[in-house]
Parts: sequence; C-alpha cells; structure tokens
Amino acid sequence: MVSRWIATGALVGCAISYSPSVSHADSSDDLRRELKRLQARVHSLEANEQTGSRADRAAAKAARLAQKEAEEARARAEEARVHAEAARAKAQAAQKGADPLQGSFPGSMRVPGTDTSFKLYGHAKLNVYGDLGPRNRSDTITVPSIPLSRGALGARTPGDVAVNGRYSRLGLDVRTQISESFGTIRNVLEVDFAGQLSDATTQAIASSYTTRLRLAFAEFGKTDGWGSIIAGQAWSLYDDATLNPLRSVSDWSTPATTIVRQGAIQYNKSVGSTTFSVGVENTYSDVTSTVGTSYPDSNGGAGFTPSGMPDLTARVLWRGESASFALRGMMRNIEINNGAGIPAQRYDASTLGYGIGASGSLYLLDGRLALFATANYGPGIGRYLSMVSPGFGAVTNFGLPGVTARTATIDAVTATAGVVGLQYKFLPNLQSNALIAAGNLKYPNYVNQFTTTSSAINRSLWATSVNLIYSPVPSIDLGIEYLHGSRALLGPDVNGVVGGTTNRIQSMVLVRF
Repeated sequence: MVSRWIATGALVGCAISYSPSVSHADSSDDLRRELKRLQARVHSLEANEQTGSRADRAAAKAARLAQKEAEEARARAEEARVHAEAARAKAQAAQKGADPLQGSFPGSMRVPGTDTSFKLYGHAKLNVYGDLGPRNRSDTITVPSIPLSRGALGARTPGDVAVNGRYSRLGLDVRTQISESFGTIRNVLEVDFAGQLSDATTQAIASSYTTRLRLAFAEFGKTDGWGSIIAGQAWSLYDDATLNPLRSVSDWSTPATTIVRQGAIQYNKSVGSTTFSVGVENTYSDVTSTVGTSYPDSNGGAGFTPSGMPDLTARVLWRGESASFALRGMMRNIEINNGAGIPAQRYDASTLGYGIGASGSLYLLDGRLALFATANYGPGIGRYLSMVSPGFGAVTNFGLPGVTARTATIDAVTATAGVVGLQYKFLPNLQSNALIAAGNLKYPNYVNQFTTTSSAINRSLWATSVNLIYSPVPSIDLGIEYLHGSRALLGPDVNGVVGGTTNRIQSMVLVRF
C-alpha cells in the first residue's frame, strides 16, 4: 500500500508540473499516456507487494503447522511409551499370577521369595559303535593315538563293538539378579561319567565309570556394561568348540580344533557386536624325550615339568545376524627339570610356547546351511590342539647319546592344523554334518633318534566324518555317523610301522531334559 500512495503522489506531481507552453490537445494526450504508464507502475507495485505478503504468510503457516505436527508426534510417542510400560507391567503381573515360580531365563524356576532362578539340564546318551579295522578299544577316536597298522593292536581285527552310556551329562545353572548396574551372578556346575573305569572288571556287571567334572565356574557382571568376570573351571578362551555349529554323533574331540576346559580367570567386555576377552588360565607343561614323556604330575621321561607361571589367553569375537568370526591367542611357558642331585647332571631348561587361531561361521538359506572353518598354528601349542599328542608341547634331546646337561636343549613342537565343515538341515528335525580336518607337526632334527617314544611322534594327520541326525521330537536325537582317521609317523617305529588308519560306524540315542 505504501508503494501505491507513492506512485499516486508522483502522478499528481507530474500533472501539476506540466509545462503550459505546450498546446492543450497535445498536453492532454501526453498527460493521458503518462497517467496510464503511472497506473501500470502502481498495479505492478501492488502485485509485487501482494505476492511477497502471500509468501510470508505461507511460510509462517508452514512453520506453525510443522511445530504443531512435532508437538503431536511427541505426544504420541509419550503415549506409546506409557502404554508399553503398562502392557509390560501387566504381562509381568499376569505371568507371576499364572506361574509364580517362572524363572528369569528360559527353562528356569524361581526360588520362592528370592531373585534367584535355577535350571537343571543335561541328557541321557547311549553310544553304540563298531570299528571296521584294527581293534580300537576306546569309545572315542583320538586321531593322534589311533592304533598303528601293525603291532599288538593292529593285529587284532576286526575291531570292537561296544555299547555305553558314560557320556550322559548333568548340569545346574543358577542365576541371581543383583542390580541393573552390576548385573547378574551366575553359577554353573556340569558333570558327565566319562572318567576312568573304577575297576576294569566292572564292565562285566555294572560298567562303573568315575564321574568327571566338566564345568564349575561363577560368572558375574554385565558384558555389555562394565564387563563380566568368569572364575573357575571353564572353556578356555583359546577354544573354538563353543563357536563350532557342527554337531557330532560321537564324542570325539573334533580334529584340528581346540577343546580345553580348565581353571581360569577371564574378563569379557562387549562393544556392540564385538566381545574382547583376556584370561589367566591353568598351565601344564608337557615335554617328550627319547626315554618318555614328562608331566607336572610325574617324574618320568627326562625329568619333571614345573609349572612356574599361568598360561595367558585372549580372544576377539564378533557375532552378526548370519555370521561370526573369532581371533584367538595363547602364550605359555614350558619347562623341564631333571632334579638330579649331582650339579654336573642337573638339567633345567624352558621355552616359550604360543598359538594363534581364527574361526568363522556363515549361515545361509535362512539358516538351513551353516559353513564353518577354523585354523590353528603355533610352536608349543601342544595340548590346546586336538591333533597334537599329549606330551608334545615341546621335546628335548636330553637322554640321547652324547648329550649332557650342559648341551641339552628344549624345543617347542610347531603344529599347523585346520578344519572345514558344513551343516545342512533337510527339514527342521533332520540334519547332516560333514567335515574334513588335517594337521602337520614339525620337530627339530634330533627327534629322528627317539626310540622308546617313536610310535607317538606323528608327522601328519587327517580325519573326516559325516552323519545324519533325526529328531522325532525336540528333546530326542537319533543319529548315525561314519568316522575316518589316519596318522603318519615322522619315521618308522621300532617295528618298521609308518602309520595307522581307523574307520568307525557310530550311532546314538540322546534324550535331553
């Protein structure tokens, strides 16, 4: 409007200042033209002013509308939160009303009047196996020590058939919620009956095997909070057994994998999908010489093996929706001491052993197909790897001709091993698992002179298995499996034997509770 009045004033001013020296007709025409031009200018200014006003009003209206929508969205979100809290409280109340003993984790029961829940778990398992080759009087195949092709055991063909239930298992899991910030305290105790025969003759009437402790640990804290601590006998951080999705009918230690349960203190901390863990774990030096094997619990072989410091372990584990990956490491001290009374004959030496490993799994076809691979390498990896014979964490030349306490050495045995496998579910209750494993061991040259222990010095090993497992109901598994294993010695033993092979058919009936 201001621009309109300015334009009108300009029009009047022009009319007043018009020169009288021009003729009346010409001046009228000029005046009319000037008036039209000025009126057009006024209309243009008015149109621009109206357009700007409409834009301003539209912007202000849009801002008010956006603010209103934001306030309404906040109100709806708050209302949804209140409803969710109410629904959760109602569901919890209904659950407690329906089953006041319902525990805090699946399958558990609450101790009345407390925040403690517990769960009994386990299974009864019947194993039936038959060997297709040399006699292998063991209900599990241990590839590093399978019977050689000739000798006392190799000559006994065909192999054994046996039935037992010693791998039945019983476990107790107890958890107590302390606080939201601290987390939960968890205690686990698990045993099976795969210990030694209490009496070799008891299989005639009772098959009395001793109870074997598998797990006995406490865990407390929050892995995704300040962290959690595990103390007791637990799975070693260097193990890949807990990452392996493949199932076995037999109870053998899957070749080329790591499977150790031992006393440990472990710390775990999660960052998103990744968990970082470090541990201090039980140590157990094992050294083999030409005259035998030395353990901390014996003074055989070339002496005894002190345990001067604990093993150190570490792991980084990432878990995704359809895949997982882990990188592991272990370091330990391996020592031997002959304890001789004469100073000139005293022998005390040690070496550093370590191992590194990587494992990965991938789930495809909506989880029906699982692929798994693992690899391990290390000088002195020893008992942590299932393809290394017990006692071969390190070797020593002490006891060989011409070797004195001053010239004796101790050397770690280097092992490399890997396994690839798959699991395929034909139906939700019908699956098959298959794997191939291989390993290789490297020794110092003087090991070729070993005599008494030559039958245990493996150069290479490999194994394979395939099975079919059917579950007519979720708590019952029926399975059948074929297993093959073979080992090749570093050199012929005293009987000229260079290796051994075993083949077995294994079946099971397993009922969980």
